[in-house]
Amino acid sequence: MKAHILRLIMFTAMLFAGTTVMQTHASNDNQEEVVRGLMSSWLAAYNTKDIDALMSLYSDKIYYANNGNNLVRDTQTIRQNYSHQFDSGSKTTIDFAEELITVGEKLAHIAGKYRVNIPQADGSKQNAYGRVLLIFEKQDEQWKLIVDFDNTGRDAALGPFND
Repeated sequence: MKAHILRLIMFTAMLFAGTTVMQTHASNDNQEEVVRGLMSSWLAAYNTKDIDALMSLYSDKIYYANNGNNLVRDTQTIRQNYSHQFDSGSKTTIDFAEELITVGEKLAHIAGKYRVNIPQADGSKQNAYGRVLLIFEKQDEQWKLIVDFDNTGRDAALGPFND
């Protein structure tokens, strides 16, 4: 009888542990979708030239290194940079193809390649390619962008781009 009860307790404990693991995994999958949603929000804000929506994604403790430019540590400089681009009437848009995503309890990152679509006066389009790494930190139960790095690289233009 004791052996039967002990097996029942062990089975129940293993079942509970398995359920907890599954819930954690499901929760992590959900957080991956949240981070992908943040990436989509960044793209939508940039592509529609919505500076307030774009800046709402950034933390005050940002570490920003845009290709070919100096490191920026304040959101005001980032805002000025994007505002200048947006106010110039640029119709430039950006596409993103995810290559890696990792989500933890407090930090998450998404990395991939980007394509900048630059309309030309003759109606054609010029493209620039590169890679980006975004790192988010959970601050007061909300994910905020704390690292935004990108660089150009010929290899990002090779192969299909999820068109």
